[in-house]
Amino acid sequence: MRKKLITGTVSALAIAGAAAWIYYQQYRAPKINVPLYHHVGEVMADQVAKLAGKKQAKVVVITLPPRDFPELDAEYAAFTKKLGQLGDFKIHEDLVDTKDQPKYGLGMGLSGRHFVRTVKKREDYDVIVSFIGAPKLDDEQVKELAKMPKFLVQARAPDHLYKLFEKKLVHAAVISRFTFPAPGPLSPKTPEEWFEKRFQVFAADNASTIPKGDKAE
Repeated sequence: MRKKLITGTVSALAIAGAAAWIYYQQYRAPKINVPLYHHVGEVMADQVAKLAGKKQAKVVVITLPPRDFPELDAEYAAFTKKLGQLGDFKIHEDLVDTKDQPKYGLGMGLSGRHFVRTVKKREDYDVIVSFIGAPKLDDEQVKELAKMPKFLVQARAPDHLYKLFEKKLVHAAVISRFTFPAPGPLSPKTPEEWFEKRFQVFAADNASTIPKGDKAE
């Protein structure tokens, strides 16, 4: 009787374990293009190095808890690894508490108040990086940013970025592609090809091509 009970218990645990694994693989496992997001992280690191203009610099990274966002997890791992290869960059993480609000996510937008507060605390840093998008700033907030580090942003849309570039508040941006057709092959194979298909990089020399819906007056 005892042997049958043990056998039945083990079988039940095995079935439960298998069911949990299938659920995780089919529904919970992140289905993302990991090599692509690794490359995005590397591009972000390259942009930081360009903006810093030196191999020793202090960097503020405004981000979210990576474990809650698989794309960000992949990006940030590659970002920190590449930055370590490029020089001696000291990173201060500014983790934003999402409070489980759906408005927060990779490249989705940053509170203007939070951004100003971060800048005021870290004016002596060389570069600020936002993985969670660009801030929408009112005139009073802009006035508070007379002195600030170089700013690199990742954004899902070009909203607010024309104005921020025009006022020299953003110095580089990696944005989800919004101009088509995308360069490169129709069926990308390498991370670089996927990046060209999905993203665009902007700096002072090409920022004028960003949609002007938010152009500064």
